[in-house]
Amino acid sequence: MAHAKDISRESASPTFSDGIATSQILIDPLGLQTANDILKRTLSVATVKSTTSSAVDRMKAARDKPSHQHKLRDIGRGSCGSVFEIPGTPYAIKKGASTAAMWNDFTLGSRAYNSHLFSHGLFERTFGGRRVPRVPMPQSFNGPAADEFWTANIELFPDGDQTRAAAFSLDRILPVPQLTRRALVRQFFEDDERTQHDVLNNPDNKDCLVRVYLGKNRPNARPYDSTDTLRNFPLHLDEAKMLELDVDAFAEEIAMGLATLHWKAGIDAQDTEFVIGTSKTRIFAPEYPDSVPPPDSTGDDLTRREVQLWMLDFDKCSMFDLESKSLSSDMVEKYLVAVTGNDPYFPHPCLDVDLWQRFRETYLKASDVLIRHRRQKHQMGRLPRILIGKWEQWGKMDAEADDFDPFERSSDDDEVETDSEEDGSSENENDSSENEDDPDDNKDLAL
Repeated sequence: MAHAKDISRESASPTFSDGIATSQILIDPLGLQTANDILKRTLSVATVKSTTSSAVDRMKAARDKPSHQHKLRDIGRGSCGSVFEIPGTPYAIKKGASTAAMWNDFTLGSRAYNSHLFSHGLFERTFGGRRVPRVPMPQSFNGPAADEFWTANIELFPDGDQTRAAAFSLDRILPVPQLTRRALVRQFFEDDERTQHDVLNNPDNKDCLVRVYLGKNRPNARPYDSTDTLRNFPLHLDEAKMLELDVDAFAEEIAMGLATLHWKAGIDAQDTEFVIGTSKTRIFAPEYPDSVPPPDSTGDDLTRREVQLWMLDFDKCSMFDLESKSLSSDMVEKYLVAVTGNDPYFPHPCLDVDLWQRFRETYLKASDVLIRHRRQKHQMGRLPRILIGKWEQWGKMDAEADDFDPFERSSDDDEVETDSEEDGSSENENDSSENEDDPDDNKDLAL
């Protein structure tokens, strides 16, 4: 098995019985801590963990090898393409068959990254303790005809992936810690020794990111089995509440991220994912005062990782020119199709009303901050509110359907006819984004 050596430190063992004993220790190494307690601690955003893991061990070991020996490792596959770890670095390569889709992912991902950096600073005062979800920064793009790149690198890809295609390097979203993965297995998988042993020993399950589904409860209580994966593990709203995670914090940060994509980047967020992962603890380059002597090394400390929300995958997104003077209801309708057609990362207007109100308020407030900074209140000031109004009407129609399932979202939903006057009159008078008087308020674009 190609990856057998990778699992030696985590849980590999010569016999099944030995492996079971090892797995039981690894699932709950402290003995007194339940899986629930572990997940509550390790899935809370903005926590910094000092962690040891096979991923960190591999990265450290790879740093001492010449670059031509860095064999790429598959860490995820999706509809757009596959992602490969670049050993010894906090970077990855994304590779896909469609050059157009990969270029769209690269260009809009770059725009989303820059917008996230901008909003990170802008929101610090407005949203204390909350942060915009991180975006992996795209580094360099190479198409199928990039001879120099493919000649040098094609043999580094795994067998079966050594074909030319479109590819670009980007920041890697590091997986959640080992302790979290073990607790996920204990909490959500079959209470069977062999099942848990097999899941923990599957090398693919080390590349675990957690999808945050705030718009859907888990459809059934069936435990996962050994055929299920920890890659892109779905954490539904009811499960997050059971673990006593701060779902309000998730909702607020996702709202800040969506507002950033909509009103800073001009991206509709079609099929964009929101996941829990880890990263190096710094976003901006460190600055050192003159009085600090040169250190032995400024290399990344991969053992200290921060749990964060991330936004990723922009290959199916569309971009709009926010500088255009002809912004119209067409853009709002396309934003609506994107947010209601996505996986259920966003709260559903009718599933948990309090959580939706928290998301709604944060989205409108963040949108208002961004639009005011652009000095475009007269052009687009009411657009976020109109979008929210249409979203809520869609939610009512969705909830009234015979088989209410927020996950079954369709881009073909009937268009909801709502003019700006109705949207304005139906809004909560206490929304913070409307509390301030603004001379441009009477100039809002009527849609």
